[in-house]
Amino acid sequence: MKKLKKRKLRLIFIIGLLLMLITIYKKSYIHEYEIIQLIDGLSLKLKKNNIYDYNNFKYNFIKKICNKPWVALYTSNIYFVNISLGGLLFLIIQYISKSKWSLGLIKIMESIISFFPFGGMNIFILIILNYLGINNIFYNKKNIISFMKKLIISFIYIYGINFFIKRICEKEKDLKKKRKYSVLFVIFFSLIFPFIGWNWIMFFHLDWISTIFNWYLIGTNLVLGISLISLLSICLNKKKVFLNFKKKHLQNLSNYLFSASFLWCYFLFAQFLLIWYSNIPEETLFYSNKILNLKNLDILLIIINFIIPFLFLIKKKLKKNKKIIIFLCLNILIGNYLNIYNLITSDNVGIMSGLGIEEISSLILIGSLFFLKIKNFLIKK
Repeated sequence: MKKLKKRKLRLIFIIGLLLMLITIYKKSYIHEYEIIQLIDGLSLKLKKNNIYDYNNFKYNFIKKICNKPWVALYTSNIYFVNISLGGLLFLIIQYISKSKWSLGLIKIMESIISFFPFGGMNIFILIILNYLGINNIFYNKKNIISFMKKLIISFIYIYGINFFIKRICEKEKDLKKKRKYSVLFVIFFSLIFPFIGWNWIMFFHLDWISTIFNWYLIGTNLVLGISLISLLSICLNKKKVFLNFKKKHLQNLSNYLFSASFLWCYFLFAQFLLIWYSNIPEETLFYSNKILNLKNLDILLIIINFIIPFLFLIKKKLKKNKKIIIFLCLNILIGNYLNIYNLITSDNVGIMSGLGIEEISSLILIGSLFFLKIKNFLIKK
Protein backbone atom coordinates (compact mmCIF):
# COMPACT_ATOMS: atom_id res chain seq x y z
CA MET A 1 0.00 0.00 0.00
CA LYS A 2 2.98 2.30 0.39
CA LYS A 3 3.23 2.59 -3.40
CA LEU A 4 0.21 4.89 -3.39
CA LYS A 5 1.11 8.60 -3.71
CA LYS A 6 -0.90 11.59 -2.55
CA ARG A 7 0.82 14.49 -4.33
CA LYS A 8 -1.43 14.43 -7.41
CA LEU A 9 -4.60 14.26 -5.32
CA ARG A 10 -3.46 17.20 -3.18
CA LEU A 11 -2.81 19.24 -6.32
CA ILE A 12 -6.26 18.31 -7.68
CA PHE A 13 -7.79 19.32 -4.33
CA ILE A 14 -6.11 22.77 -4.47
CA ILE A 15 -7.33 23.28 -8.07
CA GLY A 16 -10.89 22.27 -7.07
CA LEU A 17 -10.84 24.57 -4.04
CA LEU A 18 -9.63 27.57 -6.10
CA LEU A 19 -12.26 26.94 -8.80
CA MET A 20 -14.99 26.62 -6.16
CA LEU A 21 -13.98 29.88 -4.43
CA ILE A 22 -13.87 31.71 -7.79
CA THR A 23 -17.36 30.48 -8.77
CA ILE A 24 -18.84 31.40 -5.36
CA TYR A 25 -17.29 34.89 -5.58
CA LYS A 26 -18.45 35.45 -9.19
CA LYS A 27 -22.03 34.35 -8.48
CA SER A 28 -22.21 36.37 -5.24
CA TYR A 29 -21.18 39.62 -6.98
CA ILE A 30 -22.79 39.10 -10.38
CA HIS A 31 -23.96 42.28 -12.16
CA GLU A 32 -27.67 42.79 -12.86
CA TYR A 33 -27.03 43.20 -16.58
CA GLU A 34 -25.33 39.80 -16.67
CA ILE A 35 -28.33 38.24 -14.91
CA ILE A 36 -30.77 39.69 -17.48
CA GLN A 37 -28.52 38.52 -20.33
CA LEU A 38 -28.32 35.02 -18.85
CA ILE A 39 -32.11 34.77 -18.37
CA ASP A 40 -32.79 36.05 -21.91
CA GLY A 41 -30.42 33.42 -23.29
CA LEU A 42 -32.14 30.65 -21.34
CA SER A 43 -35.60 31.91 -22.31
CA LEU A 44 -34.75 31.86 -26.01
CA LYS A 45 -33.18 28.43 -25.68
CA LEU A 46 -36.26 27.01 -23.95
CA LYS A 47 -38.67 28.98 -26.21
CA LYS A 48 -40.77 30.08 -23.24
CA ASN A 49 -40.09 33.83 -23.13
CA ASN A 50 -43.36 34.75 -21.41
CA ILE A 51 -42.78 32.52 -18.36
CA TYR A 52 -39.47 34.01 -17.22
CA ASP A 53 -40.41 37.62 -16.53
CA TYR A 54 -37.39 39.22 -14.86
CA ASN A 55 -39.21 42.24 -13.38
CA ASN A 56 -41.77 40.12 -11.53
CA PHE A 57 -39.35 37.46 -10.31
CA LYS A 58 -36.15 39.49 -9.86
CA TYR A 59 -35.33 38.35 -6.33
CA ASN A 60 -36.04 34.70 -7.16
CA PHE A 61 -33.70 34.78 -10.17
CA ILE A 62 -30.86 36.43 -8.24
CA LYS A 63 -31.23 33.92 -5.38
CA LYS A 64 -31.11 30.93 -7.76
CA ILE A 65 -28.04 32.24 -9.62
CA CYS A 66 -26.14 32.96 -6.37
CA ASN A 67 -27.25 29.60 -4.99
CA LYS A 68 -25.89 27.50 -7.87
CA PRO A 69 -22.30 26.95 -6.55
CA TRP A 70 -23.60 26.04 -3.08
CA VAL A 71 -26.15 23.59 -4.51
CA ALA A 72 -23.39 22.02 -6.65
CA LEU A 73 -21.19 21.66 -3.53
CA TYR A 74 -24.08 20.15 -1.56
CA THR A 75 -24.88 17.72 -4.42
CA SER A 76 -21.28 16.50 -4.59
CA ASN A 77 -21.21 15.99 -0.81
CA ILE A 78 -24.46 14.00 -0.90
CA TYR A 79 -23.13 11.97 -3.85
CA PHE A 80 -19.92 10.86 -2.12
CA VAL A 81 -21.71 10.32 1.22
CA ASN A 82 -24.11 8.01 -0.64
CA ILE A 83 -21.15 6.07 -2.08
CA SER A 84 -19.74 5.67 1.46
CA LEU A 85 -23.13 4.50 2.75
CA GLY A 86 -23.39 2.06 -0.16
CA GLY A 87 -19.99 0.62 0.77
CA LEU A 88 -21.12 0.31 4.40
CA LEU A 89 -24.39 -1.40 3.47
CA PHE A 90 -22.53 -3.85 1.23
CA LEU A 91 -20.06 -4.63 4.05
CA ILE A 92 -22.97 -5.17 6.49
CA ILE A 93 -24.58 -7.60 4.02
CA GLN A 94 -21.33 -9.60 3.90
CA TYR A 95 -21.00 -9.81 7.69
CA ILE A 96 -24.66 -10.74 8.31
CA SER A 97 -24.68 -13.38 5.55
CA LYS A 98 -21.29 -14.76 6.78
CA SER A 99 -19.97 -14.50 3.26
CA LYS A 100 -16.45 -15.87 2.72
CA TRP A 101 -15.77 -14.84 -0.88
CA SER A 102 -15.71 -11.12 0.07
CA LEU A 103 -13.16 -11.37 2.91
CA GLY A 104 -10.38 -10.25 0.56
CA LEU A 105 -12.34 -7.09 -0.32
CA ILE A 106 -13.01 -5.95 3.26
CA LYS A 107 -10.19 -3.35 3.28
CA ILE A 108 -11.49 -1.83 0.02
CA MET A 109 -14.98 -1.52 1.52
CA GLU A 110 -13.64 -0.03 4.74
CA SER A 111 -11.55 2.55 2.83
CA ILE A 112 -14.70 3.79 1.04
CA ILE A 113 -16.62 3.94 4.34
CA SER A 114 -13.88 6.07 5.96
CA PHE A 115 -15.14 9.18 4.09
CA PHE A 116 -18.62 9.14 5.66
CA PRO A 117 -17.89 11.00 8.97
CA PHE A 118 -16.06 13.73 7.04
CA GLY A 119 -18.71 14.04 4.30
CA GLY A 120 -21.52 13.97 6.86
CA MET A 121 -19.96 16.83 8.82
CA ASN A 122 -19.60 18.83 5.56
CA ILE A 123 -23.37 18.59 5.08
CA PHE A 124 -23.89 19.53 8.74
CA ILE A 125 -21.73 22.67 8.20
CA LEU A 126 -23.64 23.61 5.02
CA ILE A 127 -26.93 23.43 6.98
CA ILE A 128 -25.50 25.83 9.61
CA LEU A 129 -24.20 28.19 6.87
CA ASN A 130 -27.71 28.19 5.41
CA TYR A 131 -29.18 29.34 8.74
CA LEU A 132 -26.53 32.09 8.99
CA GLY A 133 -27.62 33.37 5.55
CA ILE A 134 -24.37 32.57 3.71
CA ASN A 135 -26.21 30.20 1.36
CA ASN A 136 -29.89 29.53 0.55
CA ILE A 137 -29.88 25.79 -0.05
CA PHE A 138 -32.73 24.98 2.38
CA TYR A 139 -36.12 26.67 2.65
CA ASN A 140 -37.76 27.96 5.84
CA LYS A 141 -34.46 28.88 7.50
CA LYS A 142 -36.34 31.32 9.79
CA ASN A 143 -38.29 28.45 11.34
CA ILE A 144 -35.99 27.76 14.33
CA ILE A 145 -37.87 24.62 15.47
CA SER A 146 -37.64 23.02 12.01
CA PHE A 147 -33.98 24.01 11.75
CA MET A 148 -33.12 22.54 15.18
CA LYS A 149 -34.90 19.27 14.34
CA LYS A 150 -32.91 19.03 11.13
CA LEU A 151 -29.64 19.68 12.97
CA ILE A 152 -30.37 17.22 15.81
CA ILE A 153 -31.45 14.40 13.48
CA SER A 154 -28.45 15.03 11.20
CA PHE A 155 -26.08 14.96 14.19
CA ILE A 156 -27.61 11.72 15.57
CA TYR A 157 -27.32 10.16 12.13
CA ILE A 158 -23.66 11.18 11.62
CA TYR A 159 -22.63 10.28 15.18
CA GLY A 160 -24.55 6.97 15.16
CA ILE A 161 -23.12 5.75 11.87
CA ASN A 162 -19.64 6.90 12.91
CA PHE A 163 -20.01 4.81 16.10
CA PHE A 164 -20.92 1.69 14.10
CA ILE A 165 -18.15 2.35 11.57
CA LYS A 166 -15.57 2.37 14.37
CA ARG A 167 -16.98 -0.80 15.93
CA ILE A 168 -17.44 -2.73 12.69
CA CYS A 169 -14.36 -1.54 10.79
CA GLU A 170 -11.75 -0.48 13.34
CA LYS A 171 -12.10 -1.48 17.00
CA GLU A 172 -13.66 -4.96 16.90
CA LYS A 173 -11.51 -7.78 15.52
CA ASP A 174 -13.80 -10.66 16.47
CA LEU A 175 -16.05 -11.62 13.52
CA LYS A 176 -18.92 -12.64 15.84
CA LYS A 177 -18.96 -9.21 17.47
CA LYS A 178 -18.77 -7.53 14.05
CA ARG A 179 -21.81 -9.53 12.97
CA LYS A 180 -23.62 -8.50 16.17
CA TYR A 181 -22.89 -4.79 15.53
CA SER A 182 -23.93 -5.25 11.89
CA VAL A 183 -27.37 -6.51 12.98
CA LEU A 184 -27.70 -3.58 15.42
CA PHE A 185 -26.69 -1.18 12.66
CA VAL A 186 -29.47 -2.47 10.38
CA ILE A 187 -32.01 -1.73 13.15
CA PHE A 188 -30.57 1.75 13.76
CA PHE A 189 -30.33 2.47 10.03
CA SER A 190 -33.94 1.44 9.35
CA LEU A 191 -35.20 3.74 12.13
CA ILE A 192 -33.17 6.88 11.37
CA PHE A 193 -32.66 6.69 7.58
CA PRO A 194 -36.21 7.82 6.60
CA PHE A 195 -35.69 11.13 8.45
CA ILE A 196 -32.39 11.70 6.64
CA GLY A 197 -33.88 10.91 3.24
CA TRP A 198 -36.56 13.53 3.91
CA ASN A 199 -34.23 16.09 5.54
CA TRP A 200 -31.30 15.93 3.15
CA ILE A 201 -32.97 15.44 -0.26
CA MET A 202 -36.78 15.25 -0.37
CA PHE A 203 -37.02 18.45 1.71
CA PHE A 204 -36.26 20.42 -1.49
CA HIS A 205 -39.57 19.30 -3.02
CA LEU A 206 -42.17 20.91 -0.78
CA ASP A 207 -45.04 19.88 -3.10
CA TRP A 208 -44.03 16.21 -3.26
CA ILE A 209 -44.20 13.29 -0.80
CA SER A 210 -42.95 9.81 -1.63
CA THR A 211 -43.51 6.88 0.73
CA ILE A 212 -40.80 4.75 -0.89
CA PHE A 213 -38.26 7.48 -1.59
CA ASN A 214 -35.91 6.20 1.13
CA TRP A 215 -35.93 2.69 -0.35
CA TYR A 216 -35.14 4.24 -3.72
CA LEU A 217 -32.23 6.09 -2.06
CA ILE A 218 -30.96 2.83 -0.52
CA GLY A 219 -30.98 1.27 -4.00
CA THR A 220 -28.94 4.25 -5.25
CA ASN A 221 -26.48 3.89 -2.36
CA LEU A 222 -25.97 0.17 -2.97
CA VAL A 223 -25.37 0.42 -6.70
CA LEU A 224 -22.92 3.30 -6.16
CA GLY A 225 -21.04 1.47 -3.40
CA ILE A 226 -20.74 -1.79 -5.38
CA SER A 227 -19.61 0.10 -8.50
CA LEU A 228 -16.77 1.87 -6.69
CA ILE A 229 -15.71 -1.30 -4.81
CA SER A 230 -15.48 -3.11 -8.17
CA LEU A 231 -13.63 -0.24 -9.84
CA LEU A 232 -11.09 0.20 -7.03
CA SER A 233 -10.48 -3.55 -6.77
CA ILE A 234 -9.74 -3.89 -10.49
CA CYS A 235 -7.56 -0.75 -10.66
CA LEU A 236 -5.52 -1.64 -7.53
CA ASN A 237 -5.09 -5.19 -8.83
CA LYS A 238 -3.70 -3.82 -12.13
CA LYS A 239 -1.22 -1.67 -10.22
CA LYS A 240 -0.19 -4.78 -8.23
CA VAL A 241 -1.24 -3.12 -4.96
CA PHE A 242 -4.19 -5.44 -4.30
CA LEU A 243 -3.06 -8.96 -5.26
CA ASN A 244 -5.92 -10.89 -3.58
CA PHE A 245 -8.41 -9.98 -6.29
CA LYS A 246 -9.41 -13.04 -8.34
CA LYS A 247 -11.93 -14.04 -11.02
CA LYS A 248 -14.47 -15.24 -8.43
CA HIS A 249 -14.44 -11.74 -6.87
CA LEU A 250 -15.08 -10.14 -10.27
CA GLN A 251 -17.95 -12.50 -11.07
CA ASN A 252 -19.63 -12.07 -7.67
CA LEU A 253 -19.29 -8.27 -7.82
CA SER A 254 -20.77 -8.20 -11.33
CA ASN A 255 -23.73 -10.30 -10.08
CA TYR A 256 -24.30 -7.83 -7.23
CA LEU A 257 -23.97 -4.93 -9.69
CA PHE A 258 -26.61 -6.53 -11.93
CA SER A 259 -29.08 -7.08 -9.04
CA ALA A 260 -28.47 -3.60 -7.53
CA SER A 261 -29.20 -1.87 -10.86
CA PHE A 262 -32.43 -3.91 -11.06
CA LEU A 263 -33.35 -2.83 -7.52
CA TRP A 264 -32.70 0.84 -8.37
CA CYS A 265 -34.90 0.69 -11.48
CA TYR A 266 -37.68 -1.19 -9.64
CA PHE A 267 -37.95 1.52 -6.97
CA LEU A 268 -37.79 4.30 -9.59
CA PHE A 269 -40.71 2.79 -11.51
CA ALA A 270 -42.66 1.89 -8.34
CA GLN A 271 -42.32 5.49 -7.13
CA PHE A 272 -43.87 6.75 -10.37
CA LEU A 273 -46.64 4.11 -10.26
CA LEU A 274 -47.63 5.09 -6.71
CA ILE A 275 -48.50 8.58 -7.97
CA TRP A 276 -50.05 7.40 -11.25
CA TYR A 277 -52.46 4.70 -10.03
CA SER A 278 -53.33 6.62 -6.83
CA ASN A 279 -54.36 9.56 -9.05
CA ILE A 280 -52.56 12.26 -7.03
CA PRO A 281 -52.52 15.30 -9.38
CA GLU A 282 -50.69 17.65 -6.96
CA GLU A 283 -47.67 15.31 -6.86
CA THR A 284 -47.30 15.32 -10.64
CA LEU A 285 -45.78 18.81 -10.21
CA PHE A 286 -42.58 17.05 -9.10
CA TYR A 287 -42.29 15.25 -12.45
CA SER A 288 -43.47 18.21 -14.53
CA ASN A 289 -40.82 20.50 -12.93
CA LYS A 290 -38.08 17.98 -13.65
CA ILE A 291 -39.20 17.54 -17.28
CA LEU A 292 -39.41 21.35 -17.75
CA ASN A 293 -35.97 22.10 -16.29
CA LEU A 294 -34.00 19.06 -17.48
CA LYS A 295 -35.69 17.62 -20.57
CA ASN A 296 -35.31 13.89 -21.31
CA LEU A 297 -32.90 13.41 -18.37
CA ASP A 298 -35.16 10.79 -16.72
CA ILE A 299 -35.12 8.69 -19.91
CA LEU A 300 -31.33 9.08 -20.14
CA LEU A 301 -30.97 7.95 -16.50
CA ILE A 302 -32.92 4.73 -17.18
CA ILE A 303 -30.73 4.01 -20.23
CA ILE A 304 -27.46 4.67 -18.33
CA ASN A 305 -28.34 3.12 -14.96
CA PHE A 306 -30.44 0.15 -16.04
CA ILE A 307 -30.60 -0.70 -19.76
CA ILE A 308 -26.82 -0.56 -20.43
CA PRO A 309 -25.86 -2.66 -17.32
CA PHE A 310 -28.71 -5.10 -18.11
CA LEU A 311 -27.63 -5.66 -21.73
CA PHE A 312 -23.99 -6.22 -20.77
CA LEU A 313 -24.34 -8.19 -17.53
CA ILE A 314 -27.01 -10.57 -18.81
CA LYS A 315 -24.21 -12.38 -20.68
CA LYS A 316 -22.04 -14.60 -18.49
CA LYS A 317 -18.89 -14.11 -20.57
CA LEU A 318 -18.98 -10.33 -20.16
CA LYS A 319 -19.24 -10.66 -16.35
CA LYS A 320 -15.63 -11.89 -16.29
CA ASN A 321 -14.31 -9.17 -18.60
CA LYS A 322 -12.49 -6.51 -16.56
CA LYS A 323 -12.72 -3.83 -19.26
CA ILE A 324 -16.49 -4.26 -19.53
CA ILE A 325 -16.92 -4.08 -15.74
CA ILE A 326 -14.76 -0.90 -15.58
CA PHE A 327 -16.91 0.68 -18.31
CA LEU A 328 -20.15 -0.30 -16.52
CA CYS A 329 -18.91 0.97 -13.13
CA LEU A 330 -17.95 4.37 -14.62
CA ASN A 331 -21.27 4.43 -16.49
CA ILE A 332 -23.25 3.81 -13.27
CA LEU A 333 -21.20 6.31 -11.22
CA ILE A 334 -21.83 9.06 -13.81
CA GLY A 335 -25.50 8.11 -14.22
CA ASN A 336 -26.21 8.18 -10.50
CA TYR A 337 -24.48 11.54 -10.07
CA LEU A 338 -26.90 12.90 -12.70
CA ASN A 339 -29.74 11.22 -10.79
CA ILE A 340 -28.81 12.90 -7.47
CA TYR A 341 -28.20 16.20 -9.29
CA ASN A 342 -31.67 15.94 -10.82
CA LEU A 343 -33.29 15.26 -7.42
CA ILE A 344 -31.64 18.25 -5.71
CA THR A 345 -31.46 20.97 -8.38
CA SER A 346 -34.77 20.65 -10.22
CA ASP A 347 -36.61 22.82 -7.65
CA ASN A 348 -33.66 24.59 -5.99
CA VAL A 349 -32.01 26.12 -9.07
CA GLY A 350 -34.88 25.89 -11.56
CA ILE A 351 -34.13 27.06 -15.08
CA MET A 352 -30.52 27.70 -14.04
CA SER A 353 -30.04 23.90 -13.92
CA GLY A 354 -27.27 22.57 -16.12
CA LEU A 355 -23.83 21.10 -15.70
CA GLY A 356 -21.20 23.85 -15.63
CA ILE A 357 -18.04 25.03 -13.90
CA GLU A 358 -19.81 24.96 -10.50
CA GLU A 359 -20.58 21.24 -10.75
CA ILE A 360 -17.14 20.38 -12.15
CA SER A 361 -15.25 22.33 -9.46
CA SER A 362 -17.37 20.83 -6.64
CA LEU A 363 -16.81 17.29 -7.98
CA ILE A 364 -13.05 17.93 -8.20
CA LEU A 365 -12.97 19.38 -4.68
CA ILE A 366 -15.03 16.73 -2.85
CA GLY A 367 -13.83 13.90 -5.11
CA SER A 368 -10.17 14.63 -4.33
CA LEU A 369 -10.95 14.67 -0.59
CA PHE A 370 -12.84 11.40 -0.97
CA PHE A 371 -9.93 9.62 -2.68
CA LEU A 372 -7.42 11.16 -0.26
CA LYS A 373 -9.37 9.55 2.57
CA ILE A 374 -9.32 6.21 0.72
CA LYS A 375 -5.56 6.42 0.11
CA ASN A 376 -4.84 7.41 3.71
CA PHE A 377 -6.81 4.43 4.94
CA LEU A 378 -5.13 1.98 2.54
CA ILE A 379 -1.63 3.29 3.35
CA LYS A 380 -2.24 2.84 7.09
CA LYS A 381 -3.56 -0.69 6.58
